[in-house]
Amino acid sequence: MTSFEICNSATTSIRQSHPTVLVEHHQATTSSSSCSSNNGNYDTIHIQKRKNCCISNKLRLETNDSTGFLYQHCASGPVIMSNIFLSTSLITLAEIQLGCRGDEDNCGTIYGFKPSSLIALIATVSGILSSFLLPFVGAIIDYTPNRHFVGVISSAILVAIQAIQMYTVESTWFAMSILQAINGFIYQVVALASYAYLPEIVSSIDEKTFQWYSSLYYMAMFGHEILFLIVMAAIAVILQTDDVVTAQISQGLDTVVTGGYFILTWHYFTRKEAKAMLPKDSTLCGAGFQQVFRTSAGLYRHYPSTVGRFFVGCIFAEAGINSFTTVSVTYVNEVLNFNSTQISILFLIVLTCTIPGSYFANWLADKTNPIIAFKLQIITFIMLNFVGFLILNNPTKEFAAYIMGIFWGFWIGWYYPLEKLIYSMIVPKGQESELAGFFLYCSQILTFLPPLVFALMNEAGINLKWGGIHLNIYMFIGLVFFHFMLPWRECLEVAKVNAMRKSGTEEQYDDDNDAGESHYFIEIASVQ
Repeated sequence: MTSFEICNSATTSIRQSHPTVLVEHHQATTSSSSCSSNNGNYDTIHIQKRKNCCISNKLRLETNDSTGFLYQHCASGPVIMSNIFLSTSLITLAEIQLGCRGDEDNCGTIYGFKPSSLIALIATVSGILSSFLLPFVGAIIDYTPNRHFVGVISSAILVAIQAIQMYTVESTWFAMSILQAINGFIYQVVALASYAYLPEIVSSIDEKTFQWYSSLYYMAMFGHEILFLIVMAAIAVILQTDDVVTAQISQGLDTVVTGGYFILTWHYFTRKEAKAMLPKDSTLCGAGFQQVFRTSAGLYRHYPSTVGRFFVGCIFAEAGINSFTTVSVTYVNEVLNFNSTQISILFLIVLTCTIPGSYFANWLADKTNPIIAFKLQIITFIMLNFVGFLILNNPTKEFAAYIMGIFWGFWIGWYYPLEKLIYSMIVPKGQESELAGFFLYCSQILTFLPPLVFALMNEAGINLKWGGIHLNIYMFIGLVFFHFMLPWRECLEVAKVNAMRKSGTEEQYDDDNDAGESHYFIEIASVQ
């Protein structure tokens, strides 16, 4: 549930300007589709016919799996936005229990921490769970026929927790905070199971159709995020609800909307066989981590100055920018005294402004090259954060916060399309699927650290503005690694040769990839 998920619709313009990336992606994933068994294809045909009888074709795309993927994105948008209201409510309830609402300096601690550290600690726990457990979940999806089952169960758990959190009150807020930390990880499991279908979607439809669907998926999520914020802001204004009641309504509305979309999601997603056989002498617990280590060794040996440095840079840059939502919600609530309505307006501005940011990223990449445009984004984003957190230092700066929301949205929209474009163009031919899995792991492995440092700084009495500014450290470290990559043209030339597959020492490594390992990760890196 991170900030980059709100701007994936930005990839539309990137795909249109660089069609070769899409073609290469399609070719790579088409070759991987041979892993599917004939029986699985036979079952899919019959399932597709049956499902056409159940629900009108007006609610359906070309294939069942592509339709399920659409509804998964429709379900994700409200979940992400509802957590903004819940976060505000949890901080408010903790402060009310201490009797210090609005008195940041003398609030004290509860359960050993300040209320203003709560959301950061929740994000820390979710990040740690994701870092250590996602490879295991991925192994279940790859090496067993339980992909659909994992998706159904995780979706049901997510919606159930959202429903339980409607009863977030002063006596339950701490238990709800624990559930929220768990639900952050469960959300990643749902996404993981859903994105497992993407390679098969790509191989089952033509390139032009997939280009349209790829845009449609993120327009659907983006549209549902905006619509959810508008509805909740209207409800809060009309009914004059406080933060706690607004969050309860938000969780209830999300339970109905997301629950309904998840029913459609897993109705359309078809059941699949295992993508690969578990390697000998391996267990499900260790197979996912073993693949991460093998990939790391291959990149260090063959592509240290291109993909290798890019992935290391993304570990830090993603950690910083993905923590922006967590930090900003706490900051505007504590420092600016924003209520849930004001926060919803702020994030509506941010969401809307990601669109021009994405088009600017496309224009700048064409005028220079993607790496230069990417580095310029990081440099200016660091400056923007520094100025923003210094200026927004008291509750009188409400209008300035909305202005900063315009800039923050623009710069977030500038970031993610370029990151995806660079990844798509510098990965070695034939390694797109396997390295996409590694890309996802890189984007998740350090996400727990910035919220943890933010919480520790807050607990030490350091002003929250420095907690927000400290996110620039991760962005700067990422910038250093991006800066020392080979020049753009050389990166493209290096990517033409798949040294990892040619190396005799990597034969077993490639055999595992040919069997389909980690194909479920394709393009999820566009989604935490």
